[in-house]
Amino acid sequence: MSAKHAEIPKYWRLLWMLFMQPVSLHYLLRQCGINEPNGSAHHLWQQSGAGQNARRTYVWHMVLILVTVTPTGALVMASMVAMLGLPVDALGVALGVALGVALGVALGVVSGVALGVAWGMAVGVVAGVAWGVAWGPAWGLAVGLVMGVAVGVAVGIAMREGVGETTGVAWGMAAGVTGGVVAGVTWGMAPGVTGAVAASVASVVTALRLPFYVFEAPMEWLLSWLQRGLGLRTLAFTPILYHELSFLPLPLLQTHIVTTAQSNPDLARRVLEACSRSPGQRRIGRRALARLQALELEECARVARFGLVTELQGRWLPSVTDADPLLLGFRDAARYFTAAQQAPNPYHRLAHLSRAQDVLSGLENQLLGGRSPLSTYLRLSLRSWQSALETMRGETEAQAAHVVPTPFRAGEPLTPEFGREVFRGREHLVSQIESLLTLPEQSASIALLGPRRCGKTSLLQMLPALLPDAVCVFFDLQDNPTHSVAGFFEALDKRTREQAMRDRRLDLPSLPKGPPFESASQWFDALENAAGDRRILICIDEFERIEDLFPGERRELLQFMGLMRATIQHKRRLRLLVSGAAPFDELSGIWYDHFINVRELRMGYLDHDTSLGLLMKPIADFPEEAISQDVAELVFVRTGGQPFLLQLYGSLLVKLLNDEERRAARPEDVDRVEPEVMSQGKYYFSHTYDSAPAEARELLEHLACNRVPALDARTRRWLRRRLLITEDNRLAVPVLGTWICTENELPGQEWGKNGVRS
Repeated sequence: MSAKHAEIPKYWRLLWMLFMQPVSLHYLLRQCGINEPNGSAHHLWQQSGAGQNARRTYVWHMVLILVTVTPTGALVMASMVAMLGLPVDALGVALGVALGVALGVALGVVSGVALGVAWGMAVGVVAGVAWGVAWGPAWGLAVGLVMGVAVGVAVGIAMREGVGETTGVAWGMAAGVTGGVVAGVTWGMAPGVTGAVAASVASVVTALRLPFYVFEAPMEWLLSWLQRGLGLRTLAFTPILYHELSFLPLPLLQTHIVTTAQSNPDLARRVLEACSRSPGQRRIGRRALARLQALELEECARVARFGLVTELQGRWLPSVTDADPLLLGFRDAARYFTAAQQAPNPYHRLAHLSRAQDVLSGLENQLLGGRSPLSTYLRLSLRSWQSALETMRGETEAQAAHVVPTPFRAGEPLTPEFGREVFRGREHLVSQIESLLTLPEQSASIALLGPRRCGKTSLLQMLPALLPDAVCVFFDLQDNPTHSVAGFFEALDKRTREQAMRDRRLDLPSLPKGPPFESASQWFDALENAAGDRRILICIDEFERIEDLFPGERRELLQFMGLMRATIQHKRRLRLLVSGAAPFDELSGIWYDHFINVRELRMGYLDHDTSLGLLMKPIADFPEEAISQDVAELVFVRTGGQPFLLQLYGSLLVKLLNDEERRAARPEDVDRVEPEVMSQGKYYFSHTYDSAPAEARELLEHLACNRVPALDARTRRWLRRRLLITEDNRLAVPVLGTWICTENELPGQEWGKNGVRS
């Protein structure tokens, strides 16, 4: 309920909630705008602004309860005393009640409303009865008062973590004192030890609400039996929905919740929320929720709906940020199951399922050693997931037995989990990065530069596996779109902590609150201190897009670049790596001025031997006859070793073999798959061509038509930096020339021995 629609409870409802549902009362008062339910009556009454009427209504109703309930309680207790044959003096009762009300009002004004009502009711009832009877039981009643206050304060403190002491102290004291009164009158005829012990026992019994439990336990048992035996829906009548301070567990409540959850999840959720507020039912609520989560995971595995688990979305699954580590383990497994379902070929599906098996094996070990309710119930869920894995694996292996495996991943960045076997020819770059990170006397950061689709993203995502002594964070500006500086740092903070925990089990400091640049500077300092003996390498891909965060905001851009420069110059353990296509000297001067201590690493295409090895033997069990050396040579000639195109040709050649049920590719197959290469690689070809300056595009067209134009130094340098032409001024990627001719309807060409058409 929103604050706009929340209302202060009327007298009878407030009285009920004060004694039976104090936790709900606490939150309801906050929804009404009363953020200080424990505040003094004077302060609440005088406080102006939004919610003034609600605060005054609350004070008035609490005073009304004090004035009406106190004499009522005293009269009831006095009547019980009279029934025992003891003399009762009406004047004494009246004086005691007056004393209690006066004390309650005074404390309410000076100290707090809730505390004032508690003390006023306690003292009023005890003093009224004590003064109205003979002196003998008065000593026992006094001891009852002391014990009641002690028990009340203990209850209030116990509830403080969840709701504060608003009504916990009030009801705890009242209950304890009531028990003390009963004990004092019944057993405390003689002052001394007997009265004290009796008062103590009665106070504890009353504070624990055992008289309520005598009725609630059989009722819950009966309701659960009626639902299981007769099919009646009875959870709406469970005592936990009406009485929150239940200190002893109700029998069969867990089963009652679980059986109702399938037909009425909203009601089950209400009861779980009520359990979280009740001291005696919290464990039952946690066990019921764990059982429901385990059942939901079983259902997802049975119907192969793993996508829900990847985001932990469902009726009972929590969000990713609030999830138990065991549930996060099932989430990791679900990612691989989902990837296997979406994989286009059996080889990739088997790779995903193999990773899922590793995760499930780790989960099994965790569950065997766990003692929590969740680990107990998840053992049954794990069996369903293992069964689903075996089913999918069997189906996939049957399909894979009749096809050539396809390890190539065209257009998909490689990761340590998938594609590591086809990550080739970058050892020298990894060695350079490692050397720069381990230089203790330098704080140089790194700029990884290279044309698009040459494998920069794959290299960055492989770094956690290739640099085990570093914490490598991959942050792609294209995949993390932000529209402000604050949004950029928040996204960077989230990715950094997620990946550090995933790859290194390292809990890094979070971004502090405050202005974006100040908080980012403090965060960088904290990361530097938290790194220990490791290096933290933050890799920002597509760094040219950073300027998009500052449209027309030159001052903020300068602040950002200044922060980057300070990080580069002064941090030893925290390092920065930016990756992009454009060299700094081709960007605005602000980049060159601020990245003065950055080491540039150039990333090119794969060499001849690496390219042929990738095509002919991408994985150990790849058939030797599938792609022969002659076929691989033709692919290298057409691609010039461009990594994306090599993978694309390889995947299409294997697909052609499987479609035609052949085991070996022929040289003419390269020509057959080329139209599909140009179709699937259209984004790469069009971006390469369209992003070039007009002079460069014109020269590319001439080269595509096998004409040798005059190259000016500036254009030649631009093309060489993008690896579009060779040292002898020929097209570095001949198939790009074919695409240019096709798109611009230029004269067609035939293959020559150098890979161009003549």
